[in-house]
Amino acid sequence: MSEFISDSVHAFIISLQEQNLLLPQSAVVEVVTQQVVREVASAPDWLRGVFEWRQSQVPIVSLDTLLGVPRERQTRINRFVVMHGIERLPGLEYYALQVRGIPHPVTLNPADIQNLPRREDDPAAVAARVRASGVLCMIPAFEGIEHMLQDVLSRL
Repeated sequence: MSEFISDSVHAFIISLQEQNLLLPQSAVVEVVTQQVVREVASAPDWLRGVFEWRQSQVPIVSLDTLLGVPRERQTRINRFVVMHGIERLPGLEYYALQVRGIPHPVTLNPADIQNLPRREDDPAAVAARVRASGVLCMIPAFEGIEHMLQDVLSRL
């Protein structure tokens, strides 16, 4: 019996306020909308609050804020991509990214992805910039974001 090994990756392209996000499909648990968000006192601006999901309190990260988009230009839509905690940090099984658009599923082959140089003003939240199926996207630095989130949550 032969095994078929594919070089393709299943991913989502999702609109933020001023750019697009590329996420591996395996990291995404669910997309949810219109949740009741509870603000977290003394939290940094990029931690938008928490919402209840599957009997858990899920923290919300605003990538737009981490990318320097002023809050008054950010969407007021409550759409969140619930993510698996990739780093498997204690107490951070899931977290959510606030997004503007509806995730568009794509299957990417090596020929569909072109690495682009990082911008001089890219914050640490950006791991890479790519063109995926012709769309300019940023790939978040999951490790850094999750460690930063865990650090903030441990002090609240």
